[in-house]
Amino acid sequence: MGIPIKNNKNGRKNGKNTTKNGLHRKKTDKIRNLIRKITKKYPKIKQKIKNIKDLDKKLYYAMVWEVTEQQPLYILENFDKRGWKNHHLDHIYPISMGYKDKIPPEKVGNIKNLRFIHYTENLDKGSKITTESKLALKKINKLKPPKNS
Repeated sequence: MGIPIKNNKNGRKNGKNTTKNGLHRKKTDKIRNLIRKITKKYPKIKQKIKNIKDLDKKLYYAMVWEVTEQQPLYILENFDKRGWKNHHLDHIYPISMGYKDKIPPEKVGNIKNLRFIHYTENLDKGSKITTESKLALKKINKLKPPKNS
């Protein structure tokens, strides 16, 4: 008949880890690898997400910024003024709210949700929901869902 499968003291069945810890580690390793892949392609993103502890949230932010970096930002007003002490790229509907509301990263990072605003205005805005944010949400909700969903 074959050898019966027994769990050893480490929660392994015939060499496979069956503990919740092992499954969790596998998931976190997968998320870390996805984040590494994105930040290798777009090194600037690493700085933007470095202080986020929650791995799912960190991956979401990395994915939004990956989409953002792929947009034709040069068509936005004030692109030529972009700089640390000048104009910042702003996600009109904030990334944090997109994560909270489970909006796909492809929508939050879309050009329709982006603009360049003066850095002081962007720092003051933070993740607040403004009238403009609500309008942007309506626009991005009208976008077609990502092809791979």
